[in-house]
Amino acid sequence: MPKASSPRRFVLSAACASALLATTLTVPAAFADAPARAAEGAREGVTAQACASGIATYVHDVSGDEGVLRKFLDWDPLTGNATGALHDTGVSAPLDAYSKFFTGGQGIIYVVTSEGALKTYKDNTATGGSLLTPVRDYGGDWNTYATIVSGGGNRIFALSHTGALDVFSVASPASGSGAITKVKTVPATNAAVIAMEGANDVWAQGSRIYTLKRGVADRLGDVKQWTYSEAAGAAPFSAATVVVSGVGTKTFTGWSPGPGTIYTMGATPDHTGVARSYTGSGLTTLANADVGSGIHGDVHADIATCLASPSADAKPVLGSTPPDAPAPEAVTDESPDPAPQDPAEFTGRFTLGNGSPAAGLPVRVEAIDVASDSTEEKELTTLGTAVTAADGTWKVALPATLPADVRQAATANGGAINAVAHVDGQTVSGQLMRGTDFVVAAPASAPATARALVASAAEDDTASKLRPVTDDMMKESPQPNEVQTAYSWASRDEQNSLDTVGEQPLPEYQSDTSGLPQGDPYIVKGVDTKAMEIRPMDGGCDRTKTKVIDTTIRYTAVVEGHAAWDSKASVDYDSKLSSNVEIAVKTGSNWTIEGTVTLGSAISVTTGYTNEGPHFAKQWKVPIEYKKYKETWKCNYGRDTYYRYRIQAGKYKVPSGGAVGKFGKDVRGKDGSGGYYKSPHKNRAWVAAGSFFQLSKNRSVKFGGAVSAFGIKLGASTQYDRDHKQRITAGKKTSHRHDIWGKNDKVDGKPGVFYSF
Repeated sequence: MPKASSPRRFVLSAACASALLATTLTVPAAFADAPARAAEGAREGVTAQACASGIATYVHDVSGDEGVLRKFLDWDPLTGNATGALHDTGVSAPLDAYSKFFTGGQGIIYVVTSEGALKTYKDNTATGGSLLTPVRDYGGDWNTYATIVSGGGNRIFALSHTGALDVFSVASPASGSGAITKVKTVPATNAAVIAMEGANDVWAQGSRIYTLKRGVADRLGDVKQWTYSEAAGAAPFSAATVVVSGVGTKTFTGWSPGPGTIYTMGATPDHTGVARSYTGSGLTTLANADVGSGIHGDVHADIATCLASPSADAKPVLGSTPPDAPAPEAVTDESPDPAPQDPAEFTGRFTLGNGSPAAGLPVRVEAIDVASDSTEEKELTTLGTAVTAADGTWKVALPATLPADVRQAATANGGAINAVAHVDGQTVSGQLMRGTDFVVAAPASAPATARALVASAAEDDTASKLRPVTDDMMKESPQPNEVQTAYSWASRDEQNSLDTVGEQPLPEYQSDTSGLPQGDPYIVKGVDTKAMEIRPMDGGCDRTKTKVIDTTIRYTAVVEGHAAWDSKASVDYDSKLSSNVEIAVKTGSNWTIEGTVTLGSAISVTTGYTNEGPHFAKQWKVPIEYKKYKETWKCNYGRDTYYRYRIQAGKYKVPSGGAVGKFGKDVRGKDGSGGYYKSPHKNRAWVAAGSFFQLSKNRSVKFGGAVSAFGIKLGASTQYDRDHKQRITAGKKTSHRHDIWGKNDKVDGKPGVFYSF
């Protein structure tokens, strides 16, 4: 169990210990490692087993509202997955966030409940059973131990509040039901116990105890190995051996699946860490610098007495491999894209804060790209007006002849026209309300790529709410700097190695300087405005004036590739931008997403990655310039001036000395047997050995956490075409099929992205 910098202490009282440990076991005369790995278990009181591959690894994830025990598959632990990865099986079970766990080998999981009781469970998922099948409730008050670990044999090591180490003997450790008896206490003055007391994590494998001490400031940390012995006259622990040196400041966690391999993991619970594996003589060889990402929480493996590599043709799967179910062979369709429907009008829908229609309100549509580079205040060009219908919907057709500035901006954007629709009103009490929806259209003469982008943006069309215009919008707001925005939820999530947002919608409101905001923005001066009737404003508001007040370049996720088992992944993002990126606006003190901007401008580079894998899945990011705009408008016959801010994506732009593209977040957790067997049958297909399949039509999924710009998270999606593709190339192994499946649809339909197994 990992220890915090200020460890929580759990001590077993003498009375409770006496009651709990009444059973007496014979203590073996010696407790030492055998030279051969296979003999180790027998010497430590465990039935000798065949050397194992496919070791279960358990993670207690407490990052959400409830604690969860997740099961991963360590497919080739002997080599530290030198060419592989830890696989998320998709199997989990609730485990209270205040409970602690450790493993005993052979599928036995020990849990110390929040009340302090010690319980054992059996992992029966390999045979279709439960992850936490109850075995025995030992009771007691084990909550008073700071750290409890087992090496997979018949010993449990528990570090007490006083600093002493209690050693317990376990009868029948393979069953998880045998009696537990304290057989030894190693004093707090022992060097090994002192190291455990000061460690950030402690774990065991057989009779070996490992202590991990993270680096601090400019001093690197290390992992040390101590060997426990009960031989007559021998010291309880050997002198320390440093097995991993140079441990960084963010490495807090370690574990071992069996002799000869250890793993270390970066910071928790913020997902920033990457798991590294070490093998070789003395465990000093770095086997894989990225064996898993975003595995956060307390980690313990189902420790084996000796390790083996799987068959070279074996496919990583939990339990026995099910027979190949009927599925079509995936064949790339090279036929041309269907001509998109003419999207030559802007459309949308406005609602009140409670979701009911906002009817009878005037709508103004203004082109926004005409001021994309203006650092001087410029009035946006009006493209049309409308009135919301009874259901809140509205539409404005593109003018037959576009204004010159709009036509010029559209040409620079590949033919697509980005605009903003404003609706203004007020409640019966006089509270000003404004709705905003960023929309896109393209004339019939626009290139097919632009019209396809417009059509894909329409798929995300959701109602836009009218929100209160508060008094603090009557003055310009000071803008936070990069140091301040670094504390925002979006900026901190951007540091995560794992894609934590995925395709989920972003929070409705964000702060650019702190965590997610609390409170209801519809409560104005103690009054809830969500359901108030809104009528047209007397005098209305004039056209929007805007100017650029800040610019930054941020790498934005635009596509991802997947390649599990014997396959390679490639993604292309070539020749031109072809993405829709969300726009955020600041109303009062909160930011919210209000539609998308379509990026279709030409670029002159080829970027992406080719033949990455196997056991690989990452997003690809390209540099896009983001701008912050200040908007100004006047209402009430020009008597009142209001200010608002927006964040908008613009051109592909490589920073000076920067990369034309770079790897993004790790998404390997979506691949493998866990996701495949949960997917709809119609979404599945397979790729013939030695062949490839690619997506080059329709659009990608929306990457909810595609980028953090000015401290705000924005989502993005990409239009697949001959220049923007996701591809998988199957290897030559034929023992199993190379299975893939679409997230949203069959792979030759509109899958958005496909995963690999």
